[in-house]
Amino acid sequence: MAIIALLLMVSFKVWSHGGRLNSEGCHNDTKAKQYHCHKANAKADDQTGNRGNKTLGQSSLSGIYNRDNWSFRSSASPLSSSLVGWYTGVSGNATDVDHVVALKDAHLSGGKGWNFVQKRAFANDPLNHVAAVPYVNRTLKSAFKPLKFITKLRHSGYRFAHGRCVAYVDLYIKVKRKYGLSLASNRVDAAKVACQ
Repeated sequence: MAIIALLLMVSFKVWSHGGRLNSEGCHNDTKAKQYHCHKANAKADDQTGNRGNKTLGQSSLSGIYNRDNWSFRSSASPLSSSLVGWYTGVSGNATDVDHVVALKDAHLSGGKGWNFVQKRAFANDPLNHVAAVPYVNRTLKSAFKPLKFITKLRHSGYRFAHGRCVAYVDLYIKVKRKYGLSLASNRVDAAKVACQ
């Protein structure tokens, strides 16, 4: 009986932790100092037999986006302890390490054929990282393209810090070009106009 009680306590301790989830079902676990997901696309992975396939040099055969395949380590980013959101200039008690070009956006614009090493390099590239207020990152920006994010931020209680809207679009373009990702459906010119 004591063993069962001990196992239940250990299970609860391992699986229970606070933190809001983003639209991908993921979050930064500040206690464990790591980023992880709770709602992996298990059904798609089961159908393709791709669960946990992170073999070096192999691409995902399914072509289905799964954030776990990108091996992002937010705790390794120099921005992981930042207290000021880059987009807004707002200080807080914690920030997320946000990808300027979201991993899902990268997947959909050319990265789905990348192997594990390429995905990991992209996910952990400091050029593509900014500190962001959690609500701005998880709710307003999420995996949206620039024009939608700018529109959502403008209609929220937040505002871009001076000059950051155009700087964001420029950085987005720079990251996409660095990795050869498509800008075809991004409407970056319209996004820059929305910054004015």
